[in-house]
Amino acid sequence: MDRPSYLIEVDTQRHNRHALSVAWFAALVLLSLLALPGFAVRVPVRDGQAVNLKLRNVLTTDNVRRNDVIEFEVTEDVVVNGHIVIAKGATGHGRILDVKGAYKPKAGDAEVVFQFSTVQAADRQELALRLQPEKPRKGKAKDEVHERSAIPGQIMRVVGADKGKEYQVYLDGSYTVTTSDAIVGAPVEAPAAAPVAVQPSTPLERPVAPPAPSSAMAATDMGLAPSSVEFDSTPDGADIVIDGNLVGNTHSTLHLMPGTHTIEIRLAGYRTWSRNMVVDPESHQSVRATLVPQ
Repeated sequence: MDRPSYLIEVDTQRHNRHALSVAWFAALVLLSLLALPGFAVRVPVRDGQAVNLKLRNVLTTDNVRRNDVIEFEVTEDVVVNGHIVIAKGATGHGRILDVKGAYKPKAGDAEVVFQFSTVQAADRQELALRLQPEKPRKGKAKDEVHERSAIPGQIMRVVGADKGKEYQVYLDGSYTVTTSDAIVGAPVEAPAAAPVAVQPSTPLERPVAPPAPSSAMAATDMGLAPSSVEFDSTPDGADIVIDGNLVGNTHSTLHLMPGTHTIEIRLAGYRTWSRNMVVDPESHQSVRATLVPQ
């Protein structure tokens, strides 16, 4: 017996609804996968993309030499098409091209010259950097940085660039970065509470700010961790004297408390090399002394 036409029409509508539901479900699954942080995508990054960096260590005419590798840190996420292609905190590298006036406090042409090399992308590939937004043309200024600033805290006249100095550089070439990091939306920050003024009832109750640390001993009191400092000399094997105490020989890596220290490098038959050095918290600094025969 043939089925009534109205039943055939009901079955057809039911089948169409089922097919539509399956299509919607598949679309939702696909969108959910794309929204997951672990879903890898290949993001094209254009030539000339800006990257903001800051210097991780102090550069001076006395602590770097030609061809030394220097480190930077990315200060802001680089976002392309909603995806982080270079993450905040990623490492950038540069190279020392020249050092003028090293160990000559009165040199008028003292400077540290360097260039940017690479920065690490989200997929750990190294992306080349340049100093200008456009590729330099022939005959134009070289792609290099000349630092001649005085360094705060240094008694001797050494120049260069202080730790934390910021630069804006640019990608030298086009790249494809594989990343799973996506920016979904900016978080909504709660409004800051209005400050409440509290008036002390007597002058004796007025809060007193603690004194700022001014030495390595103060840094210890503040609970700061020691920083590693690499000591090297030419010739090698010299005594390392810190704040009047013999602590080892070059080449060595020592851990010093943050603050100001008096550094002396001594070797029989050579003049004593001495400097006042400011050790920064959570840094890896280096001291390289070229000893002069007596």
